[in-house]
Amino acid sequence: MRRTRLPIVGRDSELAAVARFLSDAAAGPESLVLEGAAGIGKTAIWSEATAAAENDGLVVRATRCSESEAVWAFAGLGDLLEGLPEDVLAALPDVQQRALHAALLASDEPAGAGGSRVVGVAVLEVLRALSRTAPLILAIDDVQWLDASTRNVVTFALRRLVDEPVRLLTSCRTGGRTTAVDADLGLAGERLVVGPVTIGALQRITQTRLGTTLSRPTLTRLHLATGGNPMMCMEMARSLQRRGGDPAPGEPLSVPADLRSLVAERLQGLSRGAGQLLLFAAALGQPTVAAVSEALGEEVDAAAILREALSAGVVEVDGERIRFTHPLIASVPYADLTAAERRTLHTRLAATVTEPEEHARHSALGSADPSAEVAAALDVASRHARHRGSLDAAVELAELAVSRTPPGDPDAVLRRTIEVADCYFLLGDPARARAVLSQGLEAAEPGPLRVPGLLLQATIASWEQGDATVAALCEHALLEAGDDALLLARCHTTFAETCPSGAVIDLAHAESAIALMEAMDEPPPVLLASALTNMASHRFRLGQGLDVATLERAVALQGKGTAPPISERAEVSLGLFLKAVDRFDESRQWLTAMRVCAADEGDESALPIVLGHLAILECWAGRFPTALGHALEGRAMVTRLGIRSPMLASSYALVLGHQGRLDEARSVALQDFATDEALGYVSGLALHLRSLGFAELAAGDPAAAAEHLLKAWAISLDIGVGEPGIMRLHGDAIEALVTIGDLDQARRMTDELADSDGRNGTPWAATMVHRCRGLIAAAEGAMPAALVELEAALVHHLDLPMPFEEARTRYLFGRLLRRTGHRTDARQQLELALSSFEQLGAPVQAAQARTELSGISGRRAQDEELTAVEARVASLVREGRTNREVAAALFVSVRTVESHLGRIYRKRGVRSRTELAAMAD
Repeated sequence: MRRTRLPIVGRDSELAAVARFLSDAAAGPESLVLEGAAGIGKTAIWSEATAAAENDGLVVRATRCSESEAVWAFAGLGDLLEGLPEDVLAALPDVQQRALHAALLASDEPAGAGGSRVVGVAVLEVLRALSRTAPLILAIDDVQWLDASTRNVVTFALRRLVDEPVRLLTSCRTGGRTTAVDADLGLAGERLVVGPVTIGALQRITQTRLGTTLSRPTLTRLHLATGGNPMMCMEMARSLQRRGGDPAPGEPLSVPADLRSLVAERLQGLSRGAGQLLLFAAALGQPTVAAVSEALGEEVDAAAILREALSAGVVEVDGERIRFTHPLIASVPYADLTAAERRTLHTRLAATVTEPEEHARHSALGSADPSAEVAAALDVASRHARHRGSLDAAVELAELAVSRTPPGDPDAVLRRTIEVADCYFLLGDPARARAVLSQGLEAAEPGPLRVPGLLLQATIASWEQGDATVAALCEHALLEAGDDALLLARCHTTFAETCPSGAVIDLAHAESAIALMEAMDEPPPVLLASALTNMASHRFRLGQGLDVATLERAVALQGKGTAPPISERAEVSLGLFLKAVDRFDESRQWLTAMRVCAADEGDESALPIVLGHLAILECWAGRFPTALGHALEGRAMVTRLGIRSPMLASSYALVLGHQGRLDEARSVALQDFATDEALGYVSGLALHLRSLGFAELAAGDPAAAAEHLLKAWAISLDIGVGEPGIMRLHGDAIEALVTIGDLDQARRMTDELADSDGRNGTPWAATMVHRCRGLIAAAEGAMPAALVELEAALVHHLDLPMPFEEARTRYLFGRLLRRTGHRTDARQQLELALSSFEQLGAPVQAAQARTELSGISGRRAQDEELTAVEARVASLVREGRTNREVAAALFVSVRTVESHLGRIYRKRGVRSRTELAAMAD
């Protein structure tokens, strides 16, 4: 029962613009917005465009929005993805398939923690798949009425298109609500203002559509009275037609006062049954023939009534879906109802619809009085909406539940108010969430029921306010939790998660939470996982070593429930902490897996964290181009999202410094430092100072480098970062301190590093201890000890996957060898350092190595020549000393001695200690 499309007249320029837009569809993502007043003809042009696209062989996915559907979650998405090919769905990752099925009510399985983010990623992949066969046109009529859930996921997807042949065609009403929405949904393109038609066009329209001819004076008066608005002109022409045509001379035009009365006059000729049909269709979220027929009841001929509405041109049927030919035809009759009439309408619909969300909404709107039963149904509906990933619908239903809760049940009011606030927070509106919580908590008596709200307040405050506020809220929650073990566990976990009181106190809270939950028969797995992750994290930051087993246990527990947001998952902690203990390959695997999860689930807030740590990891691993790619991708993302990530910002400056772009590194780090200082991101200041210190040291300003790096380390200690392997600034700081002659501070920092190595035994700490001791010994004039320490550092480099740092150690060793007259040995080390710097793409350090080499005269080192340290080892072995005795004499490890002996045997062409002892020096 589709209506026949009539030709469009008077819109030649607009149709030409549409034709150009469609002809370039293969060129890549772009939008065309048809913008104009209500009734100006946007929908007609939009309809013509979609038909032309289909005729041209383009893929068209369309939805026509209405005001009544704006409150229904994913109503527009259901239209856009209706009849999606099975192979497109099957190609999606499981997490995306589940989320999409849940959103479209095609499955009872929950959408998961990612909610609408995952739906957005799924939509992105669907758009890409559909556009592979032919250019895709995504067409949305009256986009101002597009439901919020669909708007969010479609915008999410469109903003991530790169060069895919996907085009967005929308129509948008100017004025009123449309000023608050983006008609292009974030996709750049053209806005085409659809203006008034000419008098000549108006004449052709009335002749074509109404089969009547009005006089030129009458048409002129109509055009003047309506401003050339085609819909209003048509409605007035219909009114004149019903009255016999042109008005008599001097007779005023039969012009209703406004568009409302025009529509009402047009609908006056409809039967009571047709009027009821329009009202039911306007109030239903998904008005289908079956749903409207059910609401009309068996006592009426629903088919005949529908035919009447179709003949009057007020509705059309697309498959089973009833659509209004213009949104005003739906909204005006509904708006004209009295409050009592609207309640009666919704009561009738509540008795016929069964879908949980719609049934609950109609039940609520059918009565203005509080009702425990209605409020409970709205609770269920809100959870159902969250279950399928629509927080927009969930918060609306939750707010309705609060409004329908009897005032004599303050506990239910508080519980539902907290649910509303939680939805707003998850929707990215912390200010609204905070306001809702404040009002609800102030109205409630202190006690256990307030605890979830206080903890939510603390979580919100941790993103916006100082640590003192967060700590105070957590302490209030602990006091009001009483002896409820589960509530106390939640309080301690939130305390540890938000980290308001320093690592020692926060660790104690994590341990308290774990103790409480492990005493329970069935502790909540995700909450226990969070507490375990916090405990392992705080212990590591305090320098107590990495408890991989605890983190792996947390990973397993999180798999037993609905996964938390990516940034709260134990896998992320595993990835970033394995990096800090030199297990780079494992770290890369975990972080890459979390990057894939964040992309699949659309959790963009977590991606900057993951990308920042990946950038640092690859920088340490000597993969500077890869590191820069991660940093740039993350920076583009935070700029688009309008969020702040100090870790990501500092990684960019650090990579620039390693690549020798020192001016850029300084500029970026200084700007980021100023930004985070103003925002109060204390931990971020340490990160930026680290990057500045590295850049200044590379630039040859050790005094500035030492100042920056000492400040960074002091800040780190203040915030509880006692594990040197996290920041990794000791090597640079001690080198700078030695260069400026501050040996006392250099010794203190080296001793700190040695203590850390004694506790945890990581390759980086062991390597840096030997390198720094070597530098200090050289500055004190103890050259033999310095040479031994630096060569020991090189042995430890065998276990440290940081080629840039190994090249730096060789450079420092070679420079010292040159100063002590071991020119051939110096040349060997400096050439190896130069080769590494060139391969890594570190031009500043490469230039330094070349300068040192240029000062060395004489022949090149030969393979058979022993270094100074190797010669000393060989001499002691010839004396008959064991490897352990040699190690004790040289203050190195037995392993270091064994490594030296292997090279000595190779250079001297011997296979045993006996053969070596028989040789002359």
